[in-house]
Amino acid sequence: MNACLTMFCSTRFVARPLARLRGSVEGLAFVLALVCALIAPSVVRAQCPAAWVPGVGVPGIGSGSVRALAVLPGGDVIVGGNFSSAGGVAVNNIAWYNSSTGLWSGLGAGINGVVNSLAVLPGGDVIVGGAFGTAGGVPANNIARYNPSTGVWSALGTGINTTVNALAILPGGDVVVGGQFSTAGGVAVNNIARYNPSTGVWSALGTGINSIVFSLAVLPGGDVVVGGFFTTAGGVPANRIARCNPSTGVWSALGTGTGGTINALAVLPGGDVLAGGAFTTAGGAPANYIARCNPSTGVWSALGAGTSGQVYALAVLPGGDVIASGLLFLAGGVSTSRIARYNPGTGVWSALGSGLNNFPRALAVLPGGDVIAGGDFTTAGGVSANRIARYFPGAPSPSILWQPVAVATTPSGPAVFTVVPAANGGGALTYQWYKNGGLISTSTNSTAGEPTLYLKGVQAGDLGSRSSPRRAGRAMWLGLGSRRGRMGS
Repeated sequence: MNACLTMFCSTRFVARPLARLRGSVEGLAFVLALVCALIAPSVVRAQCPAAWVPGVGVPGIGSGSVRALAVLPGGDVIVGGNFSSAGGVAVNNIAWYNSSTGLWSGLGAGINGVVNSLAVLPGGDVIVGGAFGTAGGVPANNIARYNPSTGVWSALGTGINTTVNALAILPGGDVVVGGQFSTAGGVAVNNIARYNPSTGVWSALGTGINSIVFSLAVLPGGDVVVGGFFTTAGGVPANRIARCNPSTGVWSALGTGTGGTINALAVLPGGDVLAGGAFTTAGGAPANYIARCNPSTGVWSALGAGTSGQVYALAVLPGGDVIASGLLFLAGGVSTSRIARYNPGTGVWSALGSGLNNFPRALAVLPGGDVIAGGDFTTAGGVSANRIARYFPGAPSPSILWQPVAVATTPSGPAVFTVVPAANGGGALTYQWYKNGGLISTSTNSTAGEPTLYLKGVQAGDLGSRSSPRRAGRAMWLGLGSRRGRMGS
């Protein structure tokens, strides 16, 4: 269902009389309501608290596991892993969810093995990595390319000789591939390689990594950060994490690294790196399973008390908050269930409702800021969600920076009321002015839908009274079902 619901998250204001005007007009009183609706494809929602979205995994992924997620430029989601149905449609280990229609579909003949990683090229093509021999019926060794516009699959040369675990896209569009392999396109490499989609040329990144790569991330300047289970990178000592300049092939350590395997990486808006995995020290200091590193200085810091178990996936929300998932039953001392949220500005951890009932493996963020989680679970937030779920992280309520002030005027004179909103991260604001709880129609006064209300010919009937601040709201939710999203309150 594609519809728009607006909800009044209103703070009401009424001007106190400034003066008695000829004994008949005490002033003007009006109620202001700010209307702020967050609209995403097929999502109907207003200002409402963070929550899991019912129906996303109904029927969702029928069996197996979700291991990888990617979001196309238009907001559709590509889901990869080890499964044979999605939304009730037969698929082979990879599926497409259309967020506009609510339809699931396969990607041609799909993949004949496990999908471990997905990435989207600047033009919208999807790179798929894992452990497989064909893609769309085309021979493709553990890595392939899919064109969503044409539905055509293609190999990336002779591919990778064993398993691909991680993918990342450089600013120029080249693909960095990590995993456990020794050749890429016939070129000798060590567990990491670079591919140029325009020329089809594979190349090594220096002398590579001496053991398994599990995760990749790209810094704002274009350098690649690599995480996994290794102790050297480009011949340089590097404990489970390292940095490579893809233009020069030069590797460097990120401080003293971590004391155990890194499963996931993410980059904060300011450029700091987040690492999650199976470690309890980072940079030589205590850090429970998750830590932050400044890549310029190599200095590590803990995220409060960290988590109670391994972190397997990380995602960064548009505002900079972090979503972490894994074996998380505590995060910063807060009770959680396999998934949690961290605010880097305040250092505060919080639960995502009642969380997930089983193992999460992948996270992705939609253009509107919603989080998609994939894994082995069957409930999310206490509702049915078969291996895929959607979470709305909440939106800031609009607030008034400058309230309307009282206006004194003579009868038949003009009056002007103005409101100035504070910065709002939830989208564009629209306005509606009220008097004594009754809407002032824009058909009779066009400024009733603007931040400044103009009145002419004020009369005694314009008398109003103060009302107390009020906030009210109702939210509607969308789920990803077999065909269309379902809505409910």
